[in-house]
Amino acid sequence: MERSTRPLPRQLADIFRGLRAKSLAMISVPKGLLRLAALRLLSESSLSGANLREEIVRASKGSWNPGPGSIYFMLRELLKKGLIVELPKRGGGTTRRYVISSKGREELTKLAKESEAEVSRQLRLQSFYSFLAGRVDLQKKVEELADTVRGAG
Repeated sequence: MERSTRPLPRQLADIFRGLRAKSLAMISVPKGLLRLAALRLLSESSLSGANLREEIVRASKGSWNPGPGSIYFMLRELLKKGLIVELPKRGGGTTRRYVISSKGREELTKLAKESEAEVSRQLRLQSFYSFLAGRVDLQKKVEELADTVRGAG
């Protein structure tokens, strides 16, 4: 089948440009980071799923914007496991708000300790990126930070 050499209609071109821009802005996050973020943020205040997503974007300074499907799937899992509780709806509203449970606080403590090794691993990876970019000065600084994180545990 021959490919057409005709340019795409403007609307399609705009859609593809938007998808390309979004894919460039997305980052890969370590497994379990959404769970840790949710438990940490829900330990500070009650939040709806939409508020939780907004807080993650704010706390990550815009570098991470998890999709609503990921947020609500994870909230259901945390609820099933008793790590969070749903608060009563306010004034007949429809917004579901959640807060961490005592079991969730125990899980948060465990996950926070485990995350130190992951932070050190991620820093080592960033050190390698710095090396590949020819930034030996930055590589050494990132390695020092990774050693500090590992030594703090």
